[in-house]
Amino acid sequence: MSQAELVQLMAELLDQKLNPIHMRLDRIEGDVRALQEGQARLEIEIQALKEGQARLEGEVQLLQEGQARLEQRLDRVEEDVRTLKADMDMVKGDVQTLKVDMDMVKGDVQTLKEGQQRLEVKVERVEEKVDNLATEMRSHFRHIENMVHKHQAALDLASREFSSKQTSIDYLIKKVAEHDMEIFHLKHHLQL
Repeated sequence: MSQAELVQLMAELLDQKLNPIHMRLDRIEGDVRALQEGQARLEIEIQALKEGQARLEGEVQLLQEGQARLEQRLDRVEEDVRTLKADMDMVKGDVQTLKVDMDMVKGDVQTLKEGQQRLEVKVERVEEKVDNLATEMRSHFRHIENMVHKHQAALDLASREFSSKQTSIDYLIKKVAEHDMEIFHLKHHLQL
């Protein structure tokens, strides 16, 4: 074999041996390109993740501030609940007092009902007495009215009699005056 054939054979052998290496290198280069592309995508994704992380950190900060505000509100709510509990305790006390007062009022109402019943009985007796008194008063009034009529008649008669007597008295006074004059004249005449 000649040197050219040997080189040719060596080249073929090298090609055969190197061909799988070339193919593997091609695959490795493809894989490296894919890895580089993946790395670029990963870097973009990492950048996006960093930006997302920054946004998340901002949101976490906002959430922490919101949580702090919520805790403050919760503290106020808890204080309000404590105040409400105290108010409820006072209301319960007031309700208990009202129940006691209500029981007393019920007792007072019962006493008032009993008193009203007794009063109604007394009022009925008073009404009966008033009716009897009215009947008796009407009877007395009629009697008094009759007496007034009798007295009026007697007064009218006395007035008429007095009137007639007055005329007689006036006449007698006139006569006495005349007689006094005559006596006076006679005395006067006798003295002369």
